[in-house]
Amino acid sequence: MENLKVLRNAKKKSRQLELQRKLQQENTINRLNSSLFDSNQNYFDSSESFLFQEDFFSKLSDEIILRIFSFIPRKNLLKYAIVCKRWHKLIFDESLWLSFDLSYRLVNAEILMKILNLGIKMLALGHSDIRKSTKKYITQNSGSLRNLNAQLCTYLSKSLRLEFLDLTNATLDLKSMNTVLKCCKWLRKLSLESLEVDNETFKSLSENKNLETLNLCSCRGLTIDEIIIILESFKELESLNMAWTNLDRESVYILCKHLPNSVQKLSLAGCKTTLLDGDVASLAESCPNLVDLDLSDAQSLTNTTIQIIANNLQKLEYVAFSRCYSIVPSSYFMLSKLDNLIAIDLFNILKANSIETLKNYIPSLRYVNRYPFCFIGRPRIGNMRKSLWGYKISESFSK
Repeated sequence: MENLKVLRNAKKKSRQLELQRKLQQENTINRLNSSLFDSNQNYFDSSESFLFQEDFFSKLSDEIILRIFSFIPRKNLLKYAIVCKRWHKLIFDESLWLSFDLSYRLVNAEILMKILNLGIKMLALGHSDIRKSTKKYITQNSGSLRNLNAQLCTYLSKSLRLEFLDLTNATLDLKSMNTVLKCCKWLRKLSLESLEVDNETFKSLSENKNLETLNLCSCRGLTIDEIIIILESFKELESLNMAWTNLDRESVYILCKHLPNSVQKLSLAGCKTTLLDGDVASLAESCPNLVDLDLSDAQSLTNTTIQIIANNLQKLEYVAFSRCYSIVPSSYFMLSKLDNLIAIDLFNILKANSIETLKNYIPSLRYVNRYPFCFIGRPRIGNMRKSLWGYKISESFSK
């Protein structure tokens, strides 16, 4: 009997446990359903409120929105132009497109024309490869529009706002370059280093009366005619680099005789036999305010040149006579008369012990043989890749 009672009690307890489990499961399911319903309801409520929420961004002034846009990368900024008409207008505001760097790139004519027509003021195209566009809406299936120069003539604005332009060693044909320069009226700094130039190049540039810096280092095609245009057109010129341009004797004579007195930085490096002591005397008379002067590789210069510079160019801070083998090394001690002289380059002239002696003899001198390459008029020096003539330049599309 006792065993039967034990079995009955065990069955009752198992039934009660099963009932409890079922009740717990039902309660759990009910709670989940109720929470899910509430969350769905909250979602729909929040989405409806979002649709009718006030747009605070539209209340911002154009100036504040432009300031916000200035922190956005250019590549993303162009995508946002399709949001609305106001954003499209603001994104193409000229204040956001003041400068652009396309150096070391393959540049399509379509991109170049769009950027130039935006009204930018600073453009770097150094070492870039500029090619014609093959887009149908550019060429219009016309044979006359299938070369770069024709495309630039047709679609480029006739009055660009460019003030700083770097074309150093760019791959660009002469006619196309002249077309771009002809549209420039406000240039202040220009680099055509290692490019071919002609008479038309400087006629196109002649309207830029405020040109301050001109880098023509290693340019091909410079003759007396181009030199005369430079002298007649650019009266405000401050920095001029004519190094390694293969100037003939007459061109060097005219240049040194008639340079404007506004010139403060000048490079005539590479005039091996065409630059004489008399030209340096003319230079000291026409440009008494010279601060930086590079006469490297002028192998016809003698000790007379050192004497002329020491007596007449009192504002000189930097001078280079590298590989001027006709100058006696001891004559450089005459430069102690220049109280402002900070640096001098005499590569392949002085030995280490002579350099220390020269430093001790000239109190103001701090650097000897610091600049192996000429820096006068060049847009970029050393590792300064994020600036152009000392001014910060914006990133390209890829960044």
